[in-house]
Amino acid sequence: MDAKGGTSSGSYVIIEVNTDYQTGRFPRSYAITMYAGVTQKKAIRAEKGIILPSDEAITNYTKETYVGYDPQTGKPRAPEYYNYAKEGSYHIRGIEGYQLHTLENGTAFHAVHCFDEANGQYWDLDLPYALYVPKDYDPHKTYGLLLHIHDAGSMSADPRLTLTESQAASNYASEDFQNLARKNGLDGVIVVCPAIPEFYAMDEAHPHYELRMARDNWTLSCAEPAIWQLMDHLTRQYHIDPDRIYGSGQSMGGMTIMAMAAQRDNYFAALLPMSCKWGNNFNKDYPFNGTAYYNMPADGTIVWQKDSHGNPVNHNNWFYMVSDDNILYLNTAQENTEYRVLYQDLAGLTIPREELLLDSTTTARKRNASIRRLTARPNETGIYQAVLTGSVSHMSAWFYGHGTPACYEWLLKQTRKTEMARSKLPLNRPFALADQQIKDADHIYSVDREDPSRIVYYPTGRPGAGTEGYNSPVTALGSKASLPPGWTPSSKD
Repeated sequence: MDAKGGTSSGSYVIIEVNTDYQTGRFPRSYAITMYAGVTQKKAIRAEKGIILPSDEAITNYTKETYVGYDPQTGKPRAPEYYNYAKEGSYHIRGIEGYQLHTLENGTAFHAVHCFDEANGQYWDLDLPYALYVPKDYDPHKTYGLLLHIHDAGSMSADPRLTLTESQAASNYASEDFQNLARKNGLDGVIVVCPAIPEFYAMDEAHPHYELRMARDNWTLSCAEPAIWQLMDHLTRQYHIDPDRIYGSGQSMGGMTIMAMAAQRDNYFAALLPMSCKWGNNFNKDYPFNGTAYYNMPADGTIVWQKDSHGNPVNHNNWFYMVSDDNILYLNTAQENTEYRVLYQDLAGLTIPREELLLDSTTTARKRNASIRRLTARPNETGIYQAVLTGSVSHMSAWFYGHGTPACYEWLLKQTRKTEMARSKLPLNRPFALADQQIKDADHIYSVDREDPSRIVYYPTGRPGAGTEGYNSPVTALGSKASLPPGWTPSSKD
């Protein structure tokens, strides 16, 4: 039997499952969504007799116990029980073209001297990843490079998990996406998907080293500079157009590519982040919730010291650094409004925004029309925001985002040159509070669930001031500890 149907002889059953590669609430393993079983319910007449029904199911799985790590508490989760499909009993269409570079087969990328903001130390580690290279790759032709980073719910050393947590990886390797790249002047796009495990056996003293990136106090693990080293390795190995390097990611992955965009000015031609926060933290060494962190140094190699025009810059001033970037940001309602407030209050700029209502009438055609309408609007920056409303959740943004081809149409039309030709917003100056603080719906950061009258607002910046020294809100997983937007060490002492 093949994908178009057909017949053959023999004893077999083919069951098709999870055709959208969206593991949804089961991000722990793609094998959880690949299990299946069949039971004969009726008698079957065959040439040699009748095969009677049976209560015994024929399956391709075993029941396993899963004990995960809960970042909210820092402790193991309660045991969970799932059916895991047996290796070799299933085939996942759409990701066949990816090369798997794993710890087990010894082809993971060896990164060295990677700084970790959790402890200020440098580490060497092997980074697993999946790589798609077009079958007809020709070193004399020109290709784009796309970095896709998974979310924190899909952390694993197995690259197949990041390939199946959403439709992204399959879409990027599809003929439709590759043809779209060719229509936009490339000979194809090489796709790299790092696999970040929750814990890594760094050495005997650190057998369970935590690699979670883009923590909620805006610090980064050593896995992030490891990804930069992998990107530099690939741009040396393949014929990549430096004006056509792209980034996409969801949740933790989106936060990571946004942090990376500030570390290397105009390195990416365009970014497609989904369901993620953005922010500054100029005081990572402030002992918050009992822990002090460290600031990644601008070494001129991993983190650039100058912008794309050769001017000295501070990569910590994220709001300034990305203000000339090409970004199509998809999020759910109230997920991230801080950058909009700061751009409006400080620079008098409104980011084009479009709401996409998701209900029973939602179709890809309607979403495509919304994205095309949004990205056609006049814009002083290259940033657009699509807000998903209605029947959505945190993970829905990337499910619908990667199910909207217009997002890819926009992505592949962008080049690094358009960013370099655009001026950044004048935010490379100290932040200052306005005399009058605005307390409207757009400025709301949080509302106390137990006491709705207790509202925390984003601070209103003085027009003409910048975002140097401005600290975004900080939270501590597993506790109620938090710092409000605009906090400073002096205001907390």
